Amino acid sequence: MPQFQAQVALICTPEQVFEFLIRPANALMISPPETALNYVDVPEVLELGSRLEFDLGGFGPPQRITHEVTAFESPRLFTESQVTGPLEKWVHQHIVEVHEHGAQLTDLIEFEPPGGMIGFLVTADRIHESLQTGFAHRHQEMKKMLDQADG
Repeated sequence: MPQFQAQVALICTPEQVFEFLIRPANALMISPPETALNYVDVPEVLELGSRLEFDLGGFGPPQRITHEVTAFESPRLFTESQVTGPLEKWVHQHIVEVHEHGAQLTDLIEFEPPGGMIGFLVTADRIHESLQTGFAHRHQEMKKMLDQADG
């Protein structure tokens, strides 16, 4: 199964990183504009069992997607798993660890491209490339916001 991993070191506490991540409104601030992320129904703060319903662009017309928080260990990790959406599988672990100057965030994603005719266009390589670009942007924006935080 295809996997993607990205890491970023941040100059703040792991608790600050985790608190930032569990607030969906913050994802809007750090997401690349071309993803056209638009929330339909999300909680203010994530917890175990939370569902996020959103539209996401990037591969043609926006797709309606629902994720559920299937693991939650504050302030260390949480996992979002796709309930409905265009991919066969999507599991995103957000892992926060202590780092020598603050915190390290690891985004670990397991995914399975869509089947059928769309699978010929939306390949694992294309998804991986999109994730590389998207998470480079997200992590850069997080550094701008969180490296300035008092820690």
